Amino acid sequence: ECQYPRFHRGDPNGDGDIDISDALSLFSYLFLGGSIPDCLEAADTNSDDVVNSSDALFVLSYLFLGTVGPVDPGPPPSACGPDPDPPGSANSLGCNAYERC
Repeated sequence: ECQYPRFHRGDPNGDGDIDISDALSLFSYLFLGGSIPDCLEAADTNSDDVVNSSDALFVLSYLFLGTVGPVDPGPPPSACGPDPDPPGSANSLGCNAYERC
């Protein structure tokens, strides 16, 4: 279980919900020297194996334009789940902590 941490994709601030604060926390991390997310896999909202501004824009589009949501393990209220990429693989960004699961 510890080898495969469970999380919600699209919840980089780890508060158990996907909302505007998730986009703001990503922008803070990327452009203002804010804290690195504890779970980079949760921050990789669009699941393209990199955390960048497109992840914050994905959150905003999902929230305000009704576009498709993050892929599994999807945002709350869906169930938490592990990253489909095995830990340590080239596509795994890692998840040190996600306490909402």
